[in-house]
Amino acid sequence: MHNALMSRQELCGLTGTVQPKRMCAWLEARGWAHESPARRGDIPKVLRAYRDARLSGAQPERPKRANYSFMTTGLL
Repeated sequence: MHNALMSRQELCGLTGTVQPKRMCAWLEARGWAHESPARRGDIPKVLRAYRDARLSGAQPERPKRANYSFMTTGLL
């Protein structure tokens, strides 16, 4: 099965570093959409389709974040 997320090796090649914290810094400095690692040692999550679009020169739409504010509004 093909994973939609970039692998550790692919992220190392893209960012030029093996350290997840530095990978995140590289992605953030260049405005790449990604999800930060949930735990120490995990890598940032970047969609392969997003990477392909960015590297082809297209202006990909940034993935939308879910808005769960309706779940907490007015509850106390």
